[in-house]
Amino acid sequence: MLTYENFVSVLLGVIERTGLNIAYTQELLDTHALGRSLSITCLPDGVSDDSGPQEPPLRAVVAFRWSPEFTVYSLRGGDSLDNIERFVDERLFAQSSRGPSLAVEVTYHLPLSDDQRDMRALVAIAHTVQELHGSLVEDDEIVRVDGTISFAPGGAASVQNMSATRVWSLDEALYDQDLLALTFEELCTELQAMLQLLTARFGLADDTRQNTDGLPADRRYLKPPTA
Repeated sequence: MLTYENFVSVLLGVIERTGLNIAYTQELLDTHALGRSLSITCLPDGVSDDSGPQEPPLRAVVAFRWSPEFTVYSLRGGDSLDNIERFVDERLFAQSSRGPSLAVEVTYHLPLSDDQRDMRALVAIAHTVQELHGSLVEDDEIVRVDGTISFAPGGAASVQNMSATRVWSLDEALYDQDLLALTFEELCTELQAMLQLLTARFGLADDTRQNTDGLPADRRYLKPPTA
Protein backbone atom coordinates (compact mmCIF):
# COMPACT_ATOMS: atom_id res chain seq x y z
CA MET A 1 0.00 0.00 0.00
CA LEU A 2 1.19 3.53 -0.77
CA THR A 3 2.21 5.71 2.14
CA TYR A 4 0.49 8.97 2.99
CA GLU A 5 3.41 10.90 1.55
CA ASN A 6 3.25 8.94 -1.72
CA PHE A 7 -0.51 9.40 -1.90
CA VAL A 8 -0.39 13.17 -1.39
CA SER A 9 2.55 13.55 -3.75
CA VAL A 10 0.62 11.85 -6.56
CA LEU A 11 -2.44 14.00 -5.88
CA LEU A 12 -0.50 17.27 -5.85
CA GLY A 13 1.42 16.28 -8.97
CA VAL A 14 -1.79 15.62 -10.89
CA ILE A 15 -3.32 18.87 -9.65
CA GLU A 16 -0.29 20.77 -10.90
CA ARG A 17 -0.34 19.08 -14.31
CA THR A 18 -4.09 19.61 -14.66
CA GLY A 19 -3.73 23.29 -13.80
CA LEU A 20 -6.46 23.45 -11.18
CA ASN A 21 -6.91 26.87 -9.62
CA ILE A 22 -5.99 26.23 -5.96
CA ALA A 23 -7.07 28.82 -3.40
CA TYR A 24 -5.59 27.14 -0.32
CA THR A 25 -4.98 23.83 1.38
CA GLN A 26 -5.45 22.67 4.94
CA GLU A 27 -3.76 19.69 6.57
CA LEU A 28 -4.82 18.55 10.03
CA LEU A 29 -3.29 16.05 12.45
CA ASP A 30 -5.27 14.35 15.20
CA THR A 31 -2.79 14.51 18.06
CA HIS A 32 -4.61 11.74 19.97
CA ALA A 33 -5.27 9.08 17.33
CA LEU A 34 -2.59 10.38 14.89
CA GLY A 35 -4.97 10.33 11.95
CA ARG A 36 -4.47 12.93 9.23
CA SER A 37 -6.79 14.79 6.92
CA LEU A 38 -6.17 17.01 3.93
CA SER A 39 -8.51 19.39 2.13
CA ILE A 40 -7.74 21.36 -1.02
CA THR A 41 -10.03 24.22 -2.04
CA CYS A 42 -10.27 24.93 -5.76
CA LEU A 43 -11.84 27.90 -7.56
CA PRO A 44 -13.03 28.35 -11.13
CA ASP A 45 -10.32 29.29 -13.62
CA GLY A 46 -9.37 32.96 -13.45
CA VAL A 47 -10.91 33.53 -10.01
CA SER A 48 -8.72 34.44 -7.03
CA ASP A 49 -9.45 34.19 -3.31
CA ASP A 50 -9.54 37.56 -1.55
CA SER A 51 -8.31 35.87 1.67
CA GLY A 52 -11.20 37.38 3.61
CA PRO A 53 -12.86 35.70 6.58
CA GLN A 54 -15.58 34.21 4.39
CA GLU A 55 -15.10 31.33 2.02
CA PRO A 56 -15.37 32.03 -1.73
CA PRO A 57 -19.04 31.56 -2.64
CA LEU A 58 -18.38 29.08 -5.48
CA ARG A 59 -15.68 26.54 -4.75
CA ALA A 60 -14.86 22.85 -4.82
CA VAL A 61 -13.13 21.10 -1.94
CA VAL A 62 -11.18 17.87 -2.39
CA ALA A 63 -10.88 16.14 0.97
CA PHE A 64 -9.94 12.83 2.52
CA ARG A 65 -9.12 11.36 5.92
CA TRP A 66 -6.05 9.17 6.34
CA SER A 67 -6.69 6.82 9.24
CA PRO A 68 -3.81 5.96 11.62
CA GLU A 69 -4.41 2.32 10.65
CA PHE A 70 -3.51 3.30 7.08
CA THR A 71 -0.11 4.50 8.25
CA VAL A 72 0.56 1.23 10.07
CA TYR A 73 -0.67 -0.80 7.11
CA SER A 74 1.37 1.14 4.54
CA LEU A 75 4.60 0.96 6.54
CA ARG A 76 4.44 -2.52 8.09
CA GLY A 77 1.90 -4.46 6.04
CA GLY A 78 -1.46 -5.99 6.86
CA ASP A 79 -0.14 -8.55 9.35
CA SER A 80 0.94 -5.78 11.69
CA LEU A 81 -2.65 -4.75 12.21
CA ASP A 82 -3.63 -8.14 13.58
CA ASN A 83 -7.38 -7.71 14.16
CA ILE A 84 -7.29 -4.02 15.00
CA GLU A 85 -9.51 -3.09 12.04
CA ARG A 86 -12.42 -4.95 13.62
CA PHE A 87 -12.28 -2.71 16.66
CA VAL A 88 -11.12 0.65 15.32
CA ASP A 89 -13.04 1.46 12.17
CA GLU A 90 -14.69 -1.30 10.16
CA ARG A 91 -15.64 1.16 7.42
CA LEU A 92 -12.00 1.42 6.37
CA PHE A 93 -11.90 -2.24 5.41
CA ALA A 94 -15.47 -2.80 4.26
CA GLN A 95 -15.08 -2.25 0.51
CA SER A 96 -11.82 -4.03 -0.30
CA SER A 97 -10.94 -7.69 0.14
CA ARG A 98 -7.28 -6.77 -0.21
CA GLY A 99 -7.10 -4.24 2.59
CA PRO A 100 -8.05 -0.64 3.35
CA SER A 101 -10.36 1.38 1.16
CA LEU A 102 -10.32 5.16 1.13
CA ALA A 103 -12.92 7.66 -0.04
CA VAL A 104 -11.96 11.02 -1.52
CA GLU A 105 -14.82 13.51 -1.50
CA VAL A 106 -15.22 16.41 -3.90
CA THR A 107 -17.75 18.89 -2.56
CA TYR A 108 -19.04 21.78 -4.66
CA HIS A 109 -20.29 24.74 -2.64
CA LEU A 110 -22.87 26.79 -4.53
CA PRO A 111 -23.37 30.57 -4.50
CA LEU A 112 -27.00 31.49 -3.79
CA SER A 113 -28.78 34.72 -4.59
CA ASP A 114 -31.62 35.99 -2.40
CA ASP A 115 -34.18 34.50 -4.80
CA GLN A 116 -32.47 31.11 -4.70
CA ARG A 117 -32.68 31.07 -0.90
CA ASP A 118 -36.43 30.68 -1.18
CA MET A 119 -37.52 27.18 -0.19
CA ARG A 120 -39.47 26.83 -3.42
CA ALA A 121 -36.25 27.08 -5.42
CA LEU A 122 -34.52 24.25 -3.55
CA VAL A 123 -35.68 21.36 -5.71
CA ALA A 124 -35.07 23.21 -8.96
CA ILE A 125 -31.50 24.09 -7.97
CA ALA A 126 -30.76 20.50 -6.93
CA HIS A 127 -32.07 19.15 -10.23
CA THR A 128 -30.07 21.74 -12.18
CA VAL A 129 -26.82 20.79 -10.43
CA GLN A 130 -27.43 17.09 -10.99
CA GLU A 131 -28.25 17.67 -14.66
CA LEU A 132 -25.00 19.60 -15.10
CA HIS A 133 -23.01 16.83 -13.46
CA GLY A 134 -24.93 14.21 -15.41
CA SER A 135 -23.56 15.71 -18.62
CA LEU A 136 -20.07 14.69 -17.43
CA VAL A 137 -20.59 11.28 -15.77
CA GLU A 138 -22.69 8.14 -15.78
CA ASP A 139 -26.05 8.18 -14.01
CA ASP A 140 -24.84 6.16 -11.01
CA GLU A 141 -22.05 8.67 -10.34
CA ILE A 142 -24.15 11.85 -10.19
CA VAL A 143 -23.53 14.07 -7.19
CA ARG A 144 -25.63 14.07 -4.04
CA VAL A 145 -27.03 17.54 -3.30
CA ASP A 146 -27.36 18.71 0.30
CA GLY A 147 -28.82 21.90 1.75
CA THR A 148 -29.10 23.61 5.11
CA ILE A 149 -32.43 25.23 5.99
CA SER A 150 -32.81 27.92 8.64
CA PHE A 151 -36.05 28.87 10.39
CA ALA A 152 -36.35 32.45 11.61
CA PRO A 153 -38.05 33.17 14.97
CA GLY A 154 -41.22 34.05 13.09
CA GLY A 155 -41.28 30.69 11.38
CA ALA A 156 -40.08 31.73 7.92
CA ALA A 157 -37.70 29.21 6.33
CA SER A 158 -34.79 29.98 4.04
CA VAL A 159 -31.96 28.05 2.43
CA GLN A 160 -28.67 28.93 4.10
CA ASN A 161 -26.33 26.97 1.86
CA MET A 162 -26.25 24.20 -0.71
CA SER A 163 -23.54 21.81 -1.76
CA ALA A 164 -23.09 18.82 -4.04
CA THR A 165 -20.81 15.90 -3.18
CA ARG A 166 -19.14 13.33 -5.40
CA VAL A 167 -17.42 10.39 -3.69
CA TRP A 168 -14.43 8.65 -5.28
CA SER A 169 -13.78 5.25 -3.66
CA LEU A 170 -10.19 4.10 -3.95
CA ASP A 171 -9.42 0.42 -3.55
CA GLU A 172 -6.78 -1.05 -5.86
CA ALA A 173 -5.43 2.43 -6.60
CA LEU A 174 -4.07 2.56 -3.04
CA TYR A 175 -1.49 -0.02 -4.09
CA ASP A 176 -0.55 1.24 -7.55
CA GLN A 177 0.91 4.70 -8.09
CA ASP A 178 0.14 4.73 -11.83
CA LEU A 179 -3.47 3.68 -11.28
CA LEU A 180 -3.81 6.31 -8.56
CA ALA A 181 -2.49 8.98 -10.92
CA LEU A 182 -5.03 7.97 -13.57
CA THR A 183 -7.85 8.15 -11.01
CA PHE A 184 -6.77 11.58 -9.82
CA GLU A 185 -6.47 12.81 -13.43
CA GLU A 186 -10.09 11.81 -13.99
CA LEU A 187 -11.09 13.47 -10.72
CA CYS A 188 -9.30 16.75 -11.50
CA THR A 189 -10.55 16.91 -15.08
CA GLU A 190 -14.14 16.38 -13.93
CA LEU A 191 -13.76 18.91 -11.11
CA GLN A 192 -12.41 21.57 -13.46
CA ALA A 193 -15.23 21.02 -15.96
CA MET A 194 -17.90 21.01 -13.25
CA LEU A 195 -16.67 24.31 -11.80
CA GLN A 196 -16.93 25.92 -15.21
CA LEU A 197 -20.47 24.58 -15.69
CA LEU A 198 -21.50 25.87 -12.26
CA THR A 199 -19.94 29.26 -12.99
CA ALA A 200 -21.86 29.54 -16.25
CA ARG A 201 -25.12 28.58 -14.53
CA PHE A 202 -24.87 30.29 -11.12
CA GLY A 203 -22.26 32.98 -11.65
CA LEU A 204 -19.93 34.25 -8.94
CA ALA A 205 -22.28 36.49 -6.96
CA ASP A 206 -20.81 37.71 -3.69
CA ASP A 207 -22.33 36.27 -0.54
CA THR A 208 -22.35 38.91 2.18
CA ARG A 209 -24.23 36.79 4.71
CA GLN A 210 -22.57 35.54 7.87
CA ASN A 211 -20.17 32.70 7.24
CA THR A 212 -22.21 29.52 7.75
CA ASP A 213 -19.16 27.26 7.82
CA GLY A 214 -18.29 28.44 11.32
CA LEU A 215 -14.73 29.43 10.44
CA PRO A 216 -13.03 32.11 12.51
CA ALA A 217 -12.29 35.45 10.93
CA ASP A 218 -8.54 34.87 11.10
CA ARG A 219 -8.57 31.54 9.27
CA ARG A 220 -5.21 30.38 8.02
CA TYR A 221 -4.47 27.50 5.69
CA LEU A 222 -1.18 25.70 5.66
CA LYS A 223 0.52 24.06 2.70
CA PRO A 224 1.07 20.33 3.28
CA PRO A 225 4.72 19.52 4.08
CA THR A 226 4.70 17.00 1.22
CA ALA A 227 3.95 19.71 -1.35
